[in-house]
Amino acid sequence: MNEDVYDDLVAVIDELSEANLEVPVLVEGEKDVRALRELGLQGEVLPLNSGVSMFNLAEAFSRRHRRAIILTDWDRRGGQLCRLLMDAFEANGVKYDVDLRARLTLLCRKDIKDVESLAAHVERLARQVDGGWHGKQSKKFYAQRTSRAVQSRRARRILATRSRPRGP
Repeated sequence: MNEDVYDDLVAVIDELSEANLEVPVLVEGEKDVRALRELGLQGEVLPLNSGVSMFNLAEAFSRRHRRAIILTDWDRRGGQLCRLLMDAFEANGVKYDVDLRARLTLLCRKDIKDVESLAAHVERLARQVDGGWHGKQSKKFYAQRTSRAVQSRRARRILATRSRPRGP
């Protein structure tokens, strides 16, 4: 299961990276920009929180670009920002892509809720796919550790089942 999610996630990120070479990506903040840079995006990535209204931002954006990729977080506020941007871009004649955001949302919804956690999530999935531990190191230690009492109970149970006569 994780391998399928990881493969799909890498495919979407590769597609995003390729599209970003020609089309700017709009994200909510600076941490989102850093996370996308860690994932390998080399094109223009612009944060929204620059202190101007959404419509003025879309108007200034439309003077320089004809297309945009909207990649807001997949929480309630991110959805609201995405709808505001879509309306503002539509009014200014900018074509926008929200398909990549929707696909990332479907792949990551249960694990993370924002773009800034995306790089760490991809790294975590990569470790799981490679056969690494799925959790924290401290939990790994306690998961492998069994007390002497537990070991002796298991041994008695195994011996008891082996000593019983089998069959009718």
